[in-house]
Amino acid sequence: MIVRGIPVWPPAAVVAEIRRRRLVRDVAVLQASNALQRVLGFGFSVVTARVLGVTGYGEYLLVLSLHSTLNLVGNMGVGQFLVVPLAQSVATRDREAIARGAGYVLKFGAALGLAVLTLILLVGEWAGDLIMHRPELGALTRIVAVGILPTVAYTTAVTALQAGRRMPVLSAVEVVDLLVGRGCAVGFVLVGVAGGGVPAVLWGTVVGGVLSAAHASWQYRRVAVTQDGFPDLPSLLGAALTVPWRTFFRFSAVASVDKNVAQLIGQTPLLFLGRFAGPEEAAYFGIAGKVFTLLASLHGGVSRAISVRLAQEMATGGVEATRAVFWKASLAWGGSSAVAAVGLLAALPLFRWVYGEEYLPSVVLVAVLGALQAKQGLTVALGSVYLIAGRVATNALLKLPLLAVAYPLGSWLVHAWGATGAATYQLALYLAGDVLYLGLIATPWFWRESRAANERRAA
Repeated sequence: MIVRGIPVWPPAAVVAEIRRRRLVRDVAVLQASNALQRVLGFGFSVVTARVLGVTGYGEYLLVLSLHSTLNLVGNMGVGQFLVVPLAQSVATRDREAIARGAGYVLKFGAALGLAVLTLILLVGEWAGDLIMHRPELGALTRIVAVGILPTVAYTTAVTALQAGRRMPVLSAVEVVDLLVGRGCAVGFVLVGVAGGGVPAVLWGTVVGGVLSAAHASWQYRRVAVTQDGFPDLPSLLGAALTVPWRTFFRFSAVASVDKNVAQLIGQTPLLFLGRFAGPEEAAYFGIAGKVFTLLASLHGGVSRAISVRLAQEMATGGVEATRAVFWKASLAWGGSSAVAAVGLLAALPLFRWVYGEEYLPSVVLVAVLGALQAKQGLTVALGSVYLIAGRVATNALLKLPLLAVAYPLGSWLVHAWGATGAATYQLALYLAGDVLYLGLIATPWFWRESRAANERRAA
């Protein structure tokens, strides 16, 4: 059976098609990896929630949210955005450009990581009091901050593997990261390291992060260096020292600001809950989201595979081909995610049985978060296409009016409805943004600059 030129039956024909189409194969590998990670992560979250209890689990989520907020400056996402030029350099086998890009990821990440680590060690407790009126949560963020520097090596390796489209190896690195990170966290709390409770989980996560970074670095040397022309460790360090700060700064800075504004918007529900509602409501919000964690992970896999494909399509096929790939992929995955969200919502009784009735008291809360994840499927490639089309500054500027509305709306909804208000606020905010972003993509203006650049390359 063939639908729109793609076989869907028998299974042998489907497998053959996956092998023939590299994008489909990349997506399939990442989806299988993400599905495994989410299943494992779900199991770890159940154990952690059961051990810590509703209040303890809520405090754990609030510590992570507070740390993510303080780490916005350091979490510039340089590796994520340099995947685009690195993928193009790998495609053209430009070893000099590859070394500059990989060195810049390491250099920029290490400098920012050190700065943020120092900042959190100095002001963590004060920030917890200012943002959530909970200085003890701010003090716990210092534990998480210890793990910032090892993530630089991990990010460099993952960026290289993604740029080279080494999806099976990338998937293995991410599965190991989850196993050692979450495994150490659960193990530490079960044996009572650091007095047990939330501190034990946090210290376990830090130790797991160090082990994960070591494994990722080994895979970088084994695959990216030997097969895709990335520099070995001494050459990488040399490239990091010599590549000028300005080389990719303009390219990545605006994109990073845009990403961090989006991340701040994503953190606000938990920040509001920590300040106005308490750890119990934060736990309800976090665990209700776990119902759709598998679907959220699939969004991530599709987004990463499509981002590399869009970058290479722009380099080889130009604007029209890139636009066609974007709309086809977005519409196809948007419809699939809507169906998946409905199926997961129907499985709510199973999730209540696994976690415990006390963790999922509100069907409305789960339904709102389900609508959010269904909607997210339509926009998995949105950030990538703005980056590739050279419209990152526009993307960032559009978020400013959204932020102006977001804070008063979010605080009011959380005051009124707790976790359900936080989810409603998040859904409304993302819907408003998507109307703006997708509307611009549909206009000829959005692609004008890229078309001119494409014509210059052809000339």
